[in-house]
Amino acid sequence: MLACAHASGQTLPARDGRPVVATVNQDTIALDELVLQLESAPDLARLRQGRATRAEVDLLGRMVTSRLIFQEAQRMGLDETPEILKEAEVQSRVILRDVLTERVTKNVKPDPAAVQKIFRELVREWKTTSLLFQEEAAARRAHMEISNGLAFADVAAKAVAAKTARLDGDDSYHKREEYLPPIAEAIAPLRAGQLAPLVRIQAGYVAIKVVDVRYPENPEALAEARRRNLVERRGEAMTAHQNALRRDYAVVHKAVLKSLDYEAPKPGIDALLKDKRVVAEIKGAAPVTVGDLTDYLQIQFFHGTDKASQRRRMNARKEDALEATVMRRLLNMEALKLGIDKTHAYRDRVRGYTESLVFGAFLKQVIAPENKMREEELKRYYDANIGSYSSPQMMRVRGLAFAKRDAAEDALRKLREGADFNWLSANTPGQVPKGAQGLLVFDARPVTVDSMPVGMRKALGGAKAGESRLYPSPEGHVYVLNVQELIAPTSKSYAEVREELSKKLYEEKISRAVEDYGRKLRAQSKVETYLKRVQ
Repeated sequence: MLACAHASGQTLPARDGRPVVATVNQDTIALDELVLQLESAPDLARLRQGRATRAEVDLLGRMVTSRLIFQEAQRMGLDETPEILKEAEVQSRVILRDVLTERVTKNVKPDPAAVQKIFRELVREWKTTSLLFQEEAAARRAHMEISNGLAFADVAAKAVAAKTARLDGDDSYHKREEYLPPIAEAIAPLRAGQLAPLVRIQAGYVAIKVVDVRYPENPEALAEARRRNLVERRGEAMTAHQNALRRDYAVVHKAVLKSLDYEAPKPGIDALLKDKRVVAEIKGAAPVTVGDLTDYLQIQFFHGTDKASQRRRMNARKEDALEATVMRRLLNMEALKLGIDKTHAYRDRVRGYTESLVFGAFLKQVIAPENKMREEELKRYYDANIGSYSSPQMMRVRGLAFAKRDAAEDALRKLREGADFNWLSANTPGQVPKGAQGLLVFDARPVTVDSMPVGMRKALGGAKAGESRLYPSPEGHVYVLNVQELIAPTSKSYAEVREELSKKLYEEKISRAVEDYGRKLRAQSKVETYLKRVQ
């Protein structure tokens, strides 16, 4: 009936009023179940028409395989084991509260003003200029002069001339994470034109001035700001709802709670576990007894051999533990009163979680024993793919960038005649300014050859340590590249990669085994899927 319904129209077939994306024997996979597994919000209108992306079709295929294996595991009775039943029952209460939370907070919207504030914090960039001093006295003297009204540039020129400081500044804007943490903290509250307090860093003392602050457009950052504010506002809404529930339905017997002393030798933990005194009453739900609270505290904090320390922690946390226990029961009570346990949103998640537990048990008991990794398999793969376990070829390269080719060729000639690279860097005219758009920086740090632009790899092909080459980049800059060091690839031994290799190959082997098992089950089953790939 489902297949015929789909064939006669453009929409997905339905069962019990819900769109269905697949049938697996007598079972169905609802569109809602598929949507739950997607990482991002899908185009529901398109999916209801049976039109899906490649990723959505692939996901549905994996869900069908999982459902087939779940049905096989049910025939084996794996879903009825005490461990599975207990874990599914505990998680079902967590899911119940999660769905209730979603219902309570579904109409909460981000606050535009708060979003804008978060956004500006995320994207803020500074343009700064700074002086680095080795001696504290000189740094404090210069900082005082600037604070008293002297121009930063004049104080900087004097300090650089006296060789008491090094000037550091460019025309680029920098994000907070690009600064050292103490410097970032110092400039964070400043506006353009303001001087930061003197900052002590490992290299010395820094006097830093904010030249400008900007807040560039960034759609991703704006989306993140909205997400953060929405999480915060939903949390506030849920806290208010919980407080109202507690006020209307719960009564804590403070005298009983205060009387509990888990460090006292009498009556002792065993006796308190059986204590039926009520610590909190809840209208419409079971009360919280001393025994209930003690059992929860024991599970949370009573581990290991240091019993005295554990009992102290139980005493310290008894109020928080009671609050958490009361709130769980209040939320469970309200969720059941609202009928959330009857909703598809709840049942689909419980079923999905139970299915994952049973699937894991099936892997452990049926798939894994037949697919153990053998040492010879690991060694054979390592020998065949040893190149994948070698460090890449690297170079240490320094570079000068010029706006015109003739200036670059002149610098290259001087280098080859024995000129000092540092002297050329400081004294050769025609260099591209720092921070120029598209400028590549070569500062002798190791660079993998494979990460270099194609033209640069060609320019440095066959170069030896100490050689210099010319590289005209597509951006129009002409680089003089001086090779400092060649770093040859080194292979990792089998022993070094065995653990990583074993995990990788085992996961691949298990994945293939599951796919093979799923194909066999599918050949023996009646499976229909109703999504068609359109992109």
